[in-house]
Amino acid sequence: LVIQFMFQSYTLDCISAADNNDDGSVDLTDAIYLLSHIFNGTVSIPAPTASCGVDPSLDGLDCQNHGACP
Repeated sequence: LVIQFMFQSYTLDCISAADNNDDGSVDLTDAIYLLSHIFNGTVSIPAPTASCGVDPSLDGLDCQNHGACP
């Protein structure tokens, strides 16, 4: 979804969850970080992830309309 968001104008309900390296923006490094997590297990993905939760970092990205959360 990160790559679709960047290149195909895909809308994300929780843009903060796409910021996989927690640098305050969603870009190609987030996709690389996610692939590194999936295939190598060498990095961890910060909250919020697939489950509902609050983003503890103050970076301007939000989760206002996350469909999976009550």
